[in-house]
Amino acid sequence: MSHFYIEKLIVTGKGKEPSVLTLNKGLNIISGPSNTGKSYVLECIDYLFGSTSIRFDKNLGYDCIKMIIATEDGKLTLERPIYTNDTKKVKVHSTVPGIESKSYNINGSKNTISDIWLHLIGIKDQHLIIKNSNYEKQRLTWRTFSHMFLIKETNVFQEPSILLPKQNTAVSAALSALFFLMTAVDFADTDQREDRKIKEARKKAIADFINKRLTAFAERKNELNQFPVLDALALQEKVEAILDEIAETERNITNSVNRSKWLMKEIFTVEEQLAECDILYNRYQALKSQYISDIKRLTFIVEGDLHKTNIPANSKCPFCDGDIPLQEEQTYVEASHAELHRIQLQLNDLAEAEHDLMAERATLETKISSLRKEKSDVEFLLNQELKPKAAALKQALAEYRRAIEIQNEAVVISRFEDSMKTELFDALQEDDSETGFSIKAHFDQDILDTLNTYLNRVLEMCQYDGFSFAYFNLKTFDMVVNGQAKETFGKGYRAFLNTVLTIVLMKYLAERGKYAPRLLIVDSPILSLKERGDGKASDTMKAALFQYLLNNQDIGQIIIIENDIPDLDYSNANVIHFTKDETQGRYGFLNDVR
Repeated sequence: MSHFYIEKLIVTGKGKEPSVLTLNKGLNIISGPSNTGKSYVLECIDYLFGSTSIRFDKNLGYDCIKMIIATEDGKLTLERPIYTNDTKKVKVHSTVPGIESKSYNINGSKNTISDIWLHLIGIKDQHLIIKNSNYEKQRLTWRTFSHMFLIKETNVFQEPSILLPKQNTAVSAALSALFFLMTAVDFADTDQREDRKIKEARKKAIADFINKRLTAFAERKNELNQFPVLDALALQEKVEAILDEIAETERNITNSVNRSKWLMKEIFTVEEQLAECDILYNRYQALKSQYISDIKRLTFIVEGDLHKTNIPANSKCPFCDGDIPLQEEQTYVEASHAELHRIQLQLNDLAEAEHDLMAERATLETKISSLRKEKSDVEFLLNQELKPKAAALKQALAEYRRAIEIQNEAVVISRFEDSMKTELFDALQEDDSETGFSIKAHFDQDILDTLNTYLNRVLEMCQYDGFSFAYFNLKTFDMVVNGQAKETFGKGYRAFLNTVLTIVLMKYLAERGKYAPRLLIVDSPILSLKERGDGKASDTMKAALFQYLLNNQDIGQIIIIENDIPDLDYSNANVIHFTKDETQGRYGFLNDVR
C-alpha cells in the first residue's frame, strides 16, 4: 500500500514573504489563540484536495497556495491560484513514477487532481461506484470520501455520523467509496438479483446472530435468578453499615496491636530489671560467703590464742640444754574481736540489703506476670475476636457487593434483550420486495466486529467518562456509547466521539483496508468539550485523547488544530504554536496578517 504525507504548506503572494508550514509524517499539532489563522491551514489543504471554493480574504494579498507531498518514491509540488481565472487548475510538479508534471483539472471525467490523490494511495485505475438504490453509478473521486478524514470546526460536533456527507443524496456514494477502500470491491458489475440474495443472506445472518445472543442472555438470566433478589436501597444501606463496622473494627485492631507492642516493650524492660536483680543477688551471695569465711578465720585465730596458754613453754635448748630466755609474746585476741565485730555488722547490713532485693524482685515478678497476662488477653482479643470479625465483615461486604453486581448485570442484560429484540423485529419486518441497492447490507459482521473492537479499545485508552461499552450502529453509521446514541450527547462530547470515530476508521483502513489515505485532519476536537461536575473527567479525557495520538503515530499523518492543548510531553510530535504576540514566537499562519 502506498504511503504519503504533507511535508509543507506554502501560501504566497506578490510582494509577500511566503508563509511556510512544515509538517511531519506523524502527529502535528497547530495550537494558539483564535484569529491566528489556524483554520486557514485546513482550508488550504481542502482547496488543494479539489474544493471549489476557499474561505480566504482576498484583501490579504495572498494569491497562491502550494503543497509539497512526500512519498516513498519521490515528491510532488501542487500549486493552485486563489483569485484568478486559473483557479480550476492545479499545477503539479512530480518526481513520483506514474504521475506526470502538468496541470490537472478540479472537475471533470479525466485528468483531474482527484486522480493524483487516488494514485498516491494505490488506486491507479478508474472505478465506478453505485450512488443510489437504483444501481446508478458514478466515478470514484477523492472528494467522495475526503470529508471522512478532513473535519472542519463547523462539522466536528455535528449530530449525524461524521462519516456521512451533508447531502443525503451523496450518502450511498460515500459509503460505497468507503466500502471500496476497505475491500477493493466497487460493485461495478452487480445487478438487482445478486443484491437481493445478499440482502436475504444478511437478514438471516442478523437473525441467527441476534437469536444466538438472546439464547445466551436467557441462560445467563436463569443463572442469575438462582440468587435472591434484594432491594437495591436496602443492599446499599447494608453495605454502608458494614463499611462503618469494618472501619471501627480495624481501628480496634490497630489499637490492640499498638497496645500489644507497648506491653512487649514493658515486658522487656521489667525482664532487664529482673536480670539486674539476679546479678546483684548472686553478688550478695558471694560477699556473704566471703564474710562467713572471714568470721571463721578470725574465730580460729582467737581460739588458738586462748589454747596456747595450756602449752608449756620450752625453757631449755634441746641441743645444748642451756636455758632459753622467756620472751613476751604479742596477743591478737583483741584485734580479732574488733575485726570480727566489724564483719558481723557488715553481714547484718548485707542481710537487710538482700531482704530488700528479694522484695523488689518479688514486685518485678508480679509486674511481669501481670504484663504477660494483659498481653495474652490483648492477643486473644486480636486473634480470636477482632481479626475473625473483620474477616467475617469483609466476607459479608463481598457478598453484598456481589448481590449488587448481580442485580446490575440482570438490568443490563434486560436492556440488551429489549434492544436486540427490537433489532430482530426490524430485521424480520424488512420488506422482502425491496430490491434496491443498499450498500450498508454489504458491511459484514467481520467489518462490524473489528470496528467494535477498535471503538472499545480507543475509548478505553482515551478514558471516556464512565465508559462501559460501545458498538457501531450500521443503521445510523455511527457509534452508540453506554447504550446511548451519539446525538443525545452535548456538543463537546459529540466532537470528542466524532474525533474518536475518525481515528478508528483511519486505524481500520491502515491495518485492514485495501486502500488507506493514512491522513487525518481535525479542527478543534476538544475546544467545545465542557466540564462535567467538578471538571476532572473532561480534563482527563482531553489529556488521554492527545496521549493516545502521541502513542499511535504509526498509522499515518495526523494534523490537529486546537486553541489549547493538555499539558503533556510533546517531544516526539511536531507542535506549531501561534502566539498572537508580536514579540514572541510566530504570530500566526500568515506572516504579516494581524
